[in-house]
Amino acid sequence: MKKIVITFVFCTLTLLTFAQDDGFRFGLHASPAFTWMSNNSDGGAVTGEGTNFAFKFGAIGESYFRENYAIAFGINMSFNQGGNLVFNSIPDTVNVALFNDSQPDLMTGGTPKVNFNYQYLEIPFSLKLRTNEMGYMRYYAEVPVVTLGINLAARGKIDESEDFRIGKDTGIMQLSWGLGGGVEYSVSESTSITGGVFFQSGIINTYYGKTGLESIDKTKSIVNAVNIRIGVMF
Repeated sequence: MKKIVITFVFCTLTLLTFAQDDGFRFGLHASPAFTWMSNNSDGGAVTGEGTNFAFKFGAIGESYFRENYAIAFGINMSFNQGGNLVFNSIPDTVNVALFNDSQPDLMTGGTPKVNFNYQYLEIPFSLKLRTNEMGYMRYYAEVPVVTLGINLAARGKIDESEDFRIGKDTGIMQLSWGLGGGVEYSVSESTSITGGVFFQSGIINTYYGKTGLESIDKTKSIVNAVNIRIGVMF
């Protein structure tokens, strides 16, 4: 974990050095989020149900190649991403290990509801488009937003149980796409307060079950999120 914190601080300081260049802006943000999971199983074998309240914070860099067009990128720490999956296809007479690599002795049956909790180090990239300043305001859109995530930790909880580690049954990397938009309010010539709403949806499977049941093991589970970004740009 110390290495991750050092990497985050180093990348933030690197962005700060670029901020001295013309056409480059640096910022910080905090983003509460609502996240949920979905699954592509046939016939509702695995279904998403419920959300996690997540949170992320990070640094933003914007490199403008024209006055209102920029390549935006950054680094984020993201906590409590995930949601609930309900496993509806376990036969009544069978108990299975939903996390066979991480918790092989933890057997369950029926229709368990499992909460997934992921922590990611994220590196987002996007194309940012903004309007000319109108009074003190600008409006902006970021389309698309492509985010590479590194899975730092993963925990699960079955029904009302205590949570436990599930890292060996989850993917190391995550890739997601999204879009968003919002407003910038200028408080000085070089500083603005920003607010926006962003949608994010995973592309890579986040849960690799080895239950022995094809209706579970052959499916794909992803994390989706709506992020509310509040930040300041310099």
